Amino acid sequence: MFVARLRYIQSVHEPPEWRNPDTLVRHFIPFVERCRLAWASHQDVSTLRENPFYYYLVARTKYYDQVLNEAVADGVKSIVNIGCGTDTRAYRFSDLFRHRGVRVLECDQPEAIRAKKRIVQRWQQSQHVEYLPIDLNADTWPELVYWLKNQPGRTLVLMEGVSPYIDDVSFGRFLSQLAGTLAAGSQVAYDFKIEGAHDDLGREGRTQRPFRLPTASADIAAFHEAHGLQLERLERSCELCARLLPGVEKSAVSSFTQDALVRLRASSRT
Repeated sequence: MFVARLRYIQSVHEPPEWRNPDTLVRHFIPFVERCRLAWASHQDVSTLRENPFYYYLVARTKYYDQVLNEAVADGVKSIVNIGCGTDTRAYRFSDLFRHRGVRVLECDQPEAIRAKKRIVQRWQQSQHVEYLPIDLNADTWPELVYWLKNQPGRTLVLMEGVSPYIDDVSFGRFLSQLAGTLAAGSQVAYDFKIEGAHDDLGREGRTQRPFRLPTASADIAAFHEAHGLQLERLERSCELCARLLPGVEKSAVSSFTQDALVRLRASSRT
C-alpha cells in the first residue's frame, strides 16, 4: 500500500506536468485514509518530495504507461502484469484493450490477487481481465506457461517494481521460462536495482540473494542474451526522471540513481 498511497498523493497534490496518471488507485485506499491523504498539509507533502524515490515513482508510472501503449500499437494481443498489486493499468486502459481485442492477465501473490478481485469485481471495465496467483520464487510456473501458449499473438510482460524482491536464481529462471514460452516478437519490460544500490532490500524469506544487475550496458545485454532475450532499450532511473518530468532535475530533490529499466524482445517461439 505504500506505493498506492504515494500514487494517490501524487495524483492530487502535484502540478499537471508532474502528476501521477494513476487516478483509479484511490479505490484501493480506505475512504477515511483517502480523505486524510487528500487534505495532507503542504509540509507533509514537501517531506515526501524530499525522498528521491517520490518523483521516480511518477516517472516510472508514466514510463510503463508508455510501454503499454506502444506495445498495443505494435500489435500485442495479450498483456501479463506480474506483481500487479494495486496497479490499475488493466482498468485505466480498458477502452483501448477492448477496441484492440487485448486480453490482460494480472498476476501476484495469492493474497494480493484475492484482495484485488474483491475491489474490482464491481467495475464495469474488468471483463477483459483474468487473474492468476503466482510466486516468482517458485521453481516452475506451469499455469502461466499454459496461459501464454494459448494466446493468439504476441504478448507484453510487465514487471514494475518486482525484481528487487525476487531471489537472483529464481528471477533468472523465470526470464528463461518467458523466453522459451512467449511468441516471437513478444516484449518484456521490467526494472531492477543496480548492484551496490540498497543490496539488502528484498532480502527476506526465500529471497536470500535479491536480484541485481551491474551498471555496464554490455553486461546487461549479455545477461539477457544468455537468458534468451534481446535487449532493445536500457534507461537509468535518473535519465527517466529527466526525460518524463521536465524541470524536476533542476529542483532541490536529489536524483534517484538506484534503478535501471529494460525493454526486451523474445524470439524463441514461432
